Amino acid sequence: MGVRRGLSARLGRLFAVQLTVIGAATVAGIFATQAVVEDLLTRQALALEAEHFWQRRAENDGHPLPDTANMRGYLGGSSLPADLEGEPPGFRRLAFEGQSRLVHVSERAGERLYLVFNAGQVSDLAFYFGILPLSVVLLLMYVLLFVAYRWSRAALSPLVRLARELETVDFDRPGGVALHLDAVRTVADAEVATMVDALDRFTNRLDAAIERERLFTRDAGHELRTPLAVFKGSLDLLARNPDRPSHDQRALARMRRTADDMESLLETLLTLAHEEAMATDVPVQVGDIVAEEAGRLADLAEERRNRLTVREPDGLLVLAPEPAVRVVVGNLLRNALAYTENGEVDVGLEDGRLRVSDTGVGMSRQELARAFDPFYRGEKGRAMAQGHGLGLSIVRRLTAQYGWTLHARSSPGHGTTVEVRFSE
Repeated sequence: MGVRRGLSARLGRLFAVQLTVIGAATVAGIFATQAVVEDLLTRQALALEAEHFWQRRAENDGHPLPDTANMRGYLGGSSLPADLEGEPPGFRRLAFEGQSRLVHVSERAGERLYLVFNAGQVSDLAFYFGILPLSVVLLLMYVLLFVAYRWSRAALSPLVRLARELETVDFDRPGGVALHLDAVRTVADAEVATMVDALDRFTNRLDAAIERERLFTRDAGHELRTPLAVFKGSLDLLARNPDRPSHDQRALARMRRTADDMESLLETLLTLAHEEAMATDVPVQVGDIVAEEAGRLADLAEERRNRLTVREPDGLLVLAPEPAVRVVVGNLLRNALAYTENGEVDVGLEDGRLRVSDTGVGMSRQELARAFDPFYRGEKGRAMAQGHGLGLSIVRRLTAQYGWTLHARSSPGHGTTVEVRFSE
């Protein structure tokens, strides 16, 4: 659903931002128009009117005060209205005769001129010639943007339908991957139609690749399990001879452990290859698996002269396939024992976590950063133990697949601790 939601949401956010920016700019323009027309121009006109009056009064003391439909003038004195008394020079809005008026007060030669202006008509002019046109423009822009949004959605509709089809593809369908794109073709433009044709060709190639993988997984599982079973059976027969020298017995035991490791690696890889079989509704007891894996690796611990300590937990249940949990536990234990010699390996389960600590060679910060990469092995690790460098890589893949948290810390010469926090 991420692709479909991403296309629609991104388009919606784009138009929402456009509407917000245009709306904010238009509203700012409306207020700016009102401020310019009502305040700036009106105040400038009043200031010029006052200057004109003082010039005429300097020439003629009897020059009449301004008195028009929108403006009236007063000189300080007994005839000054009470609403204007005590007002200092400057501009301000006052309640005059029960209405809001713009008042300009100026002073010359000890006299004060009060110009009272009725800004109502100016406000009407600002509304009809400024605010109203801008509001109409804003509404028109909103309508045009909405139409553009609908057209864009219609243009993206084939892509959205194509995304829905791709999201519902069943890669494990017995008859192969099937894409039902005829409905998309009927509404697609030239570019989307080209993409649909390319997807059809890609589907055919994908079918062939998936079929090759199925055949390889099936044949590899059969062809590799059989010789391993024969090899292990032969080793068991050889080990039954009580007269065999002790060094032969030790060699046979090492060969048997190697065969077990090969079988475990094979089962792990085959299990990872069959992801559809990795779902379960039955919880598994992690403590039982830890005890079983520790017992199976007791010979390796003895061979490396390590003390393996397993602290019994109260009981941790994990809703995951048993093979997956067993692979994680087994690889962590085997890795700790293989890179520790004459030391200690401590295994504990607490607070929903599996912790495996060892006193082995440890890793530097650079080595730890790559420890979970496939086929990577540190310099000291290659000298101490045989292996393929896949154990920790497989652990990381499984923990990521089931939503578990994997954390490791290490120090050269002081060992390594790996923790797996299982999801609740």
